Amino acid sequence: MERGGVQSLDRAFDLLELLCRSQNGMGIQQLSEETGLHKSTVHRLVNAMAERGYVRKDTENAIYRAGMHICELSDYIQENLDVVSLARDAMERLSRKTSETVHLVMRQGNEIVYIHKVEGLHGVIRMVSRIGATRPLYCTGVGKAILASMDRGEALQCWNSSQIEAYTPYTIIRQTAFLHELEMIRQQGYALDNEENELDVRCVAAAIPDWRGQVQYAISISAPLSRMTDERIESMIPELLKARDEISTMLGGRKKGELLCESPL
Repeated sequence: MERGGVQSLDRAFDLLELLCRSQNGMGIQQLSEETGLHKSTVHRLVNAMAERGYVRKDTENAIYRAGMHICELSDYIQENLDVVSLARDAMERLSRKTSETVHLVMRQGNEIVYIHKVEGLHGVIRMVSRIGATRPLYCTGVGKAILASMDRGEALQCWNSSQIEAYTPYTIIRQTAFLHELEMIRQQGYALDNEENELDVRCVAAAIPDWRGQVQYAISISAPLSRMTDERIESMIPELLKARDEISTMLGGRKKGELLCESPL
């Protein structure tokens, strides 16, 4: 492609990104001022994008906005994402740095399903987690991390529509304790599974926001109780959150400081 064509693409993308970020839309004059482009160039480019549905024009006040075709394409991108492939490198690095088993899960209704697992350098430990296995949201670190990303009403709906039972003596089965746990997770930024899902196994987990700030996935570090002291978990948290942020970015989440630090997780 000739340089002129590349330059036109650059300018069109600049305009499109401005319109996507604008809450109230922008006129030709404002777009020209923001980009430094001549008004005739702006007019030509936004109208070309409007013909393909990427931009729409409000005929009453000549304000341009991002078009719904972008949302349609983003849905296709999300549907075709191979989350495991995107997360694999970050998970392997996290496992190497901590020497422990790392899990990736996906929400499926009121349950989580394990979709990827990297065994720790300490060797395989016996856990109920296996690829394709499901567990309730309320009794797992990854599940509680996902629940904590919801508002109170949605989290309560999940709780009320789940069959609450004690998998171990440490499983949270009282609603008041459950709500308190979620609030603590929101404040500290990660979730713990203190033998609530499986005896002698402790986990630390974090939810993974996508480009909309919504959460369908979570990541965790799991190890036997003997190796997961409070001090060791504390030392693992920065690496866990770093891996979480890296995977979230792959899913279109904003960079740290724009979304991840502000998410209610």
